[in-house]
Amino acid sequence: MKRLFITLNIIGATFSAFAQEAASNTSKEDTTILKNIEVVKEYNPVIKEAGKISTTPELKDIKTEKKNSEISVWTTPYPLKPSELPTLDFASVEPEKEKSALKRYAKLGFGNYASFLGDLYVPIIDKQKDILQFEANHNSTFGKVKLTPKLYEELPDELASKATFNDTKGQLSYSHRFHKNELSGFANADYTLFKRYGFDSYMLDLANNGIKETDNDSLKQSFFRLGANVRLRSLDIHPKWKYDFQTNYQLFKTKDELKEHTIHTILKGAYQFDNSSLHLTFDMHNIVMGLPESNGIYNFENSETLNNYTVIKLMPRYYFHVDIGEINVGVKGAFSINQGKKGAVTPDVYGKVKLVKDLLYVYAGVTGDYTINNYQKITKENPYISTDTRVEDTYMPIDAYVGLTFKIAKRVDMDLHAGYKLIENPYFFVNRYDTLTKRITNTFDVVYDEKAGLFNAGLKLNYNWQNRLNILFNGEFNKWALANIDEPWHKPKWKMDVEGTYLPTDFLRVRLGYHLEAGKYALVKEDKVKLPNCHNLTVGADFALFNWLNFFVNFDNVISQEYERWYGYSCHRFNVMGGVSVSF
Repeated sequence: MKRLFITLNIIGATFSAFAQEAASNTSKEDTTILKNIEVVKEYNPVIKEAGKISTTPELKDIKTEKKNSEISVWTTPYPLKPSELPTLDFASVEPEKEKSALKRYAKLGFGNYASFLGDLYVPIIDKQKDILQFEANHNSTFGKVKLTPKLYEELPDELASKATFNDTKGQLSYSHRFHKNELSGFANADYTLFKRYGFDSYMLDLANNGIKETDNDSLKQSFFRLGANVRLRSLDIHPKWKYDFQTNYQLFKTKDELKEHTIHTILKGAYQFDNSSLHLTFDMHNIVMGLPESNGIYNFENSETLNNYTVIKLMPRYYFHVDIGEINVGVKGAFSINQGKKGAVTPDVYGKVKLVKDLLYVYAGVTGDYTINNYQKITKENPYISTDTRVEDTYMPIDAYVGLTFKIAKRVDMDLHAGYKLIENPYFFVNRYDTLTKRITNTFDVVYDEKAGLFNAGLKLNYNWQNRLNILFNGEFNKWALANIDEPWHKPKWKMDVEGTYLPTDFLRVRLGYHLEAGKYALVKEDKVKLPNCHNLTVGADFALFNWLNFFVNFDNVISQEYERWYGYSCHRFNVMGGVSVSF
């Protein structure tokens, strides 16, 4: 039993790594995939259950620069979750144990606040050259969140607001290997229904009339996402030339019939020399908007972003490595069509030097970027944004950074880094406010600064003891220099994550996590409001009863704190989620 359970996790990790191989080089280039982690419910168990694999091709950029993870969270009542906890890796495994792996996988969970989750993974075809797989996920909650005078002083008493969130998604993916190439693709669909349950003038009116709770059925919103991707790439067995071509279509549609079509095309090419390589990336976004027939409510304030538009990026670079280090020299050029934006060219230079082999490295770089802020992206960052607010694209001419990575006593890995970003037209979310009626809503607009500077510094630590105890620490400090606005609204000044896992036996794992966000401000009725600091403590456990049966439980917001991700949207207090996962 123990042998089988170990095997399942190893195979899951192996196939996940295979899925993220996109456009990798045969050189010794220290490439890093920037991984987008989407956390759908804060109290979801984050164990990667036995047998669950993913070979889904995704539009992932491979970059030779600083390592980081971009976190995107868009749950209704739940705050940010920093990252995934380590998998149930137990101990080293002999290769022959992988032959008995069970691959099908299902999970079912229940929690307070009438919350449910489910996962299903089924490999339909699993051969050396052909893989066809189906995956489905569900997360929902139907409980109420209490809006209290402690957070909103205008409230005469507590008001319970129904914080419905219901998300269901499915994906079918296929890959085929032939000669020295791979052809793959996937199709996915995602339907999300939620309620705008946050505090606003409407909620205040209810409380002032003595109403204690509301189902706020008139405040529903839904997002429908439909996507398809086709990819053709060369495999690592190509000696010199490499290519990776992907085209991705995404449809985004709201309950009020706002539609956005995005076609994203990427072509990457590389030629390998003995100690160096040449790379060229072509990246194109085509955005096509579809407004409702009666579009009176869609009064886009930013007229230059109203039209359909195209953004093209060209990114050539040269990479060179020797025993003492490596260097990457390139440029990024971005050009916009039909949007009124000027072209932008930024450097893309990175270097790493080995000071002490396998112990101490120093790295530094300067780059920049042009970010396409379509609705598909922005609604994942903040689902409560008003659908008549189109967020302009963001240009970052300078992103400079320096850091040290080193190992202490062979058990502690450390990354100490600092950087500075210069951002043109940065955006920040603010609560929508009518200056005539003096009323706020629980939807959000954006405000822009002409130009802003951002200094950030951070420390990352990872401690591992005999694959039994693992502790992760990530601390971050952000200091904004703004020209025309008072604060970087809803952006934290301090962030800290501490996560630990301990395996007292081969069949039990206990988890402990702490998340801090401090120094956030919101703009409410033209006034600056300080948001409560977030102190979120989580505790959980996973137990393998059999090699095919796993139980989990997770306690979130253990100290039952009232805090907000966005002003008006207080989070669930103490909550629990438990369930079972099965491999078959």
